[in-house]
Amino acid sequence: MMDNNKGRDIQNRVENLLRDNASTSYSKEEIINLLSYEGVGTQEELEKILGEIEVWSSMKDSKSSVYSACKGGTVYFQWESAP
Repeated sequence: MMDNNKGRDIQNRVENLLRDNASTSYSKEEIINLLSYEGVGTQEELEKILGEIEVWSSMKDSKSSVYSACKGGTVYFQWESAP
């Protein structure tokens, strides 16, 4: 079970990755591979957080700077731009 602080830490790390590379869109799998390699979280924890980001980034009233889109069955994320 993941506590709220760890979830926020993982979410912040995902957002930092996207913000630091704003011109690049990343697939869900790329983010999981990059961050789990860095020891940010387990694959399951990263999948859970990315799933949550995907949902709230698609909501109309969301004030998120992260955008997500599904292309060819793969979910992509990008900072302040639709992937």
